[in-house]
Amino acid sequence: MESWRKNVVILWAAVFIASACWTMVMPFMPVFLGDELGVTAGVTVWAGLLGAAGSGFSVLSAPLWGALGDRFGRKAMMVRAGIFLGTFYVVMSFVRSPLELLGVRIMIGALTGFIPAATALVATTTPERHLGRALSLVQTGNQAGSILGPMVGGVLADLVGIRHTMILSGVFVLAATVLVLVAVQEQFQRPAQQQGNVLGDMRQMLRGGPLALVLATSILMMTSQAAMEPILVPYIKELLGPDQPNWMAGVIYSLPGVAFVIAAPWWASLGGRWGYATTVSVGLLGGALLTVPQALVTGGIGMGFFRLSAGLALASASPGIASLITELVPREQRGKAFGLNQSAYNLGSMLGPLLGGFLGDLVGTRVVFVLTAVLLAVSATWCWTIVRARVQQRADTDLSA
Repeated sequence: MESWRKNVVILWAAVFIASACWTMVMPFMPVFLGDELGVTAGVTVWAGLLGAAGSGFSVLSAPLWGALGDRFGRKAMMVRAGIFLGTFYVVMSFVRSPLELLGVRIMIGALTGFIPAATALVATTTPERHLGRALSLVQTGNQAGSILGPMVGGVLADLVGIRHTMILSGVFVLAATVLVLVAVQEQFQRPAQQQGNVLGDMRQMLRGGPLALVLATSILMMTSQAAMEPILVPYIKELLGPDQPNWMAGVIYSLPGVAFVIAAPWWASLGGRWGYATTVSVGLLGGALLTVPQALVTGGIGMGFFRLSAGLALASASPGIASLITELVPREQRGKAFGLNQSAYNLGSMLGPLLGGFLGDLVGTRVVFVLTAVLLAVSATWCWTIVRARVQQRADTDLSA
């Protein structure tokens, strides 16, 4: 097997494990706060603060880790992130107060970045003609792990408790890190020392180019999806009725992840023929159109159908955006670019729940779905601007030639 193919397989497995371990733990933070840390009031506030703090510090640190990956190797950054992440999972199992938990959550946000490092590693070790499919496969591993993780985490929490589940998550992440260290190959040449600094390099990358529009697309896309998090499960349970079991709401909630696993490779193949800016734009617009009916359905079956359909459309987005970045940014600068994109994702993940929760309380749950559709439509428009800019750039190049 060619080394890049072996890398993709190993990194898929590592990302799957990391994503599963994350979702084995994080969905149960409200339960952990109440049952283990004795928080009796403001549990949802603490849970929101934990999520926002981690994402906020990751917004600041992800570009730095990406830039260091360009200087010292993306494999080195992935191993570093895995060591920190696995260690902090174990440390989290020993906390005795919400403030201690908040401190650990901040450290995870600031010092890890395992999956973005894996994405950058794939983007710099895979031949250009295979990049789209390779990136979509790694993203599929992320989604598959996020689907399996909550189920495994729930079972383990019942069997051994949440604290021991955290320890097991840490052990699994450290095992995945060892796998990357031993089996992933990266022929990395450290670039010659150049004048300038990380912030200056990033400003230069963003100035006057389509990368800024790609990052803006990422922010809007993640904000739109994260805005539904505070209201989605209660809304689904309301549609199902009081006599339906909770697991049915969980199944409907996870359908977009299932759709991603099914559709992402197909979108990657289509992107290789149509262009990734086109497929991302089409997918985002389709997701917008299929989100609006979710505000109008009256039952769980209709909600499940439109959740699955929107997920099939939106499966084009994150792997397509990753492929766009590889088209727009030279190979030696992709670590910084993926770090910036991770910051964009984290910024959307931080803003979305605040916006969705506020609007849900102020004007009603159904309005949040309309807001989500509007944000997706705007992000599709911005991405389509990239298409037009690239077409014009090619036309100008042909004319000059």
